[in-house]
Amino acid sequence: MNRSKWLSWLLLLCISVVLAIALTGLTSSQFLQSTRYEQPALSTNDTLNPHQNPYGEETDDGRSANAQPSRRVDFPANYRDQFIQYVRVDCPNSRIVRKMYINPTALESLQADETVPSGTVIVMETHSAQQSSDGQLRPTRLNNVFIREKRTGWSVNEDSGEWRSAWYSPQGAMVSNRQSSCIGCHQMVRDRDYLFTLPALLTAAQTGQKQYQATEFGTSVCR
Repeated sequence: MNRSKWLSWLLLLCISVVLAIALTGLTSSQFLQSTRYEQPALSTNDTLNPHQNPYGEETDDGRSANAQPSRRVDFPANYRDQFIQYVRVDCPNSRIVRKMYINPTALESLQADETVPSGTVIVMETHSAQQSSDGQLRPTRLNNVFIREKRTGWSVNEDSGEWRSAWYSPQGAMVSNRQSSCIGCHQMVRDRDYLFTLPALLTAAQTGQKQYQATEFGTSVCR
């Protein structure tokens, strides 16, 4: 009799524990349901920018890229089709051929006004070359692509004009965007708006003809 009574009490205890666990789970579920966080919808001004750098990359002058407009000189895609070649510069001693291109809107502006406008983009290709029997240089390999871009307010220092530069591989991969080397070289022609080929550019704008010249650029890194 005592054994039967003990088993009854044990059975009641097990049932009580099961009921308690069930009630606790139900209460927790209801609590979580009532306090679930819902993310607010993005407003028009909060729309994510697919081009924004999630890592907060800094610009070359040390300030956050999100804090000011970008000053990066980009590689202009399809520039050979969209830009106009205005001069070829042969360097016989170093056997380098340089081909210079400019965006059409800048060239059109130069036809009316001989001041290089903001928004000008100049591309310089440097090619290795061989000298043929007639003494002419024949380009054999494209080595580098240098981009110079002029924008209002883009001065790096008091003697750089409003130009910034970048060095790219022939495939369009950036090699360097440091400004010091380019500034140091182009300061020699500050009277030409920091462009070695400004006379050829102005002539090409007025005549519509690609220009040719033979010039050595000394120890320029642009090879």
